[in-house]
Amino acid sequence: MRESSGAPGAPLVSVVVPTHDVAPWLRQSLESILAQRVDMEVLVVDDRSTDETVDIARAFAARDERVTVHAAETPGGGSARNAGARLARGRYLIFADGDDLIPDGAYAALVGSLERTGSDMAVGDYIKFRAVDTWRPTAAMPAFAHHRSGITLADEPTLLYSRPCWNKAYRREFWEASGIAFPDVPRSNDIVPMVSALVGAASIDIIPDVVYVYRERPGAGSMTARAGASTSLVSYLTQETACAQLVRAERSAELDRVYANLVWDRDGFQAVAKFLAAWEPGEGDVAVSEQLARLLAATGWPGANVHPLRRLALELAASGRLAAAAVAASAAEGSPAPPAALAGFVDLASDDPTAGVPAPERSVIAERFARQFATRASDPAWQEAAALATEAWGPRATLFSPDPRGEGAAREAGRLTRVAGGPLLVVEGRGQEPSLAPALFDGEASIAEGGARVIDPVSVTWTGEDAWSAVYPVAALPLHRPLTPVVRAPGGECVPVPGEPPIPPYAPRDAFLYDVQDGILVVRRRRHWIPRAARRAAILARARLRR
Repeated sequence: MRESSGAPGAPLVSVVVPTHDVAPWLRQSLESILAQRVDMEVLVVDDRSTDETVDIARAFAARDERVTVHAAETPGGGSARNAGARLARGRYLIFADGDDLIPDGAYAALVGSLERTGSDMAVGDYIKFRAVDTWRPTAAMPAFAHHRSGITLADEPTLLYSRPCWNKAYRREFWEASGIAFPDVPRSNDIVPMVSALVGAASIDIIPDVVYVYRERPGAGSMTARAGASTSLVSYLTQETACAQLVRAERSAELDRVYANLVWDRDGFQAVAKFLAAWEPGEGDVAVSEQLARLLAATGWPGANVHPLRRLALELAASGRLAAAAVAASAAEGSPAPPAALAGFVDLASDDPTAGVPAPERSVIAERFARQFATRASDPAWQEAAALATEAWGPRATLFSPDPRGEGAAREAGRLTRVAGGPLLVVEGRGQEPSLAPALFDGEASIAEGGARVIDPVSVTWTGEDAWSAVYPVAALPLHRPLTPVVRAPGGECVPVPGEPPIPPYAPRDAFLYDVQDGILVVRRRRHWIPRAARRAAILARARLRR
């Protein structure tokens, strides 16, 4: 596609590439851009790189007249993009980062759509990748399910879920007339300009083609690595609050609902949860809470479809109770307990904000405490927390602790190494005292009966002096109850066996379900696969009849 832009000597497309220390990836990125079959200029704007980035860019410029290299006048990725946009001469403006990739035909698809429709901007699909996997973030965004031309944001509100600048092409006249500019902030410098573009565009095209491949590269200088810092989070929350105000100004109930969902259940929650996952008290905590409170006030409430523990985590964080918020967020996500777990559980239990949370989610909180307490019951601080937790959430707070008073928890119980299912349950471990015998602890039966209930294996095989394998037949285990590996002393005292063995992959005919959190393995026996399959078939048959 090599149509004239109209201005003498001007290209059809201007591609702005901000760079900062991207030498290992820049060659591949520029090659993918220059392979696009459109009439273009490529403006590399360097933000004070200290590696070979500028040398690589100049080498491309020396052999390809479409490439020019410029130095950003002020530091920051936002300034680099703004400088490139000011230098742009093309009819259309596109941004690309210097470590990402552009699929063949991407720019032709974006610009071709704008040439046909006259829209202000075109939005394309994208994928992300890292060393171990590739995924499509837009899979959960209804706006990307089909091609649309000449629409507005009100027609496809879920476009708000996609706010990077690099999967889009803009009519430069529209960009300049709208006064759109990138702020120089530590994080999320494109979400405000992108929301500005989406709400300001008179017409938008949606391209179902993948037009961008984003390289996620964790490391000391990456955005992923900085996601937990309070300064970074405050920057994001501040930008998100500005987005909330832009959306609210549109006076659209549906846009408000979609944006509120983005904050409470998507980007906003995920950003706060990453911060809380590594949270320990720090100087930036007050700023985080205050800015989060402003964002939530500006956003409103999206409705009952948000997970109750996500809502709880955000409200706690906004009120300054970050330790409690960290526990709630980890429970909502099923992620490892945060460093300040003890303080968080004490805060939750002593001034219980979960009273209005549905019973299943309250049970999740109690069981997360129970897993933590199972291997810490000898610690006086955790014993005090257990008393508060039991008062707040009932006996499930010690569901995995055969001896919740802690007398036996200091005994060395070894570690789990393997679990396997099928017609038999096999649990393996090593490193325990030879006098201890493997068993399974039935916490729910113990609560109901008021005493420790354990299930002995039908056989135990020892390998050497410290490795063992315990076998349990399916029929010997209760249905649907959480069972936890323990070892028993000669006097009957039980001690949980910690460890995070590999979990068997899900198999429909396996008699068991498994999960590991906070170093505690829980196994549940399921009904036989035949009645389960029959029940599923009946449900599907009823669904077909209702149609």
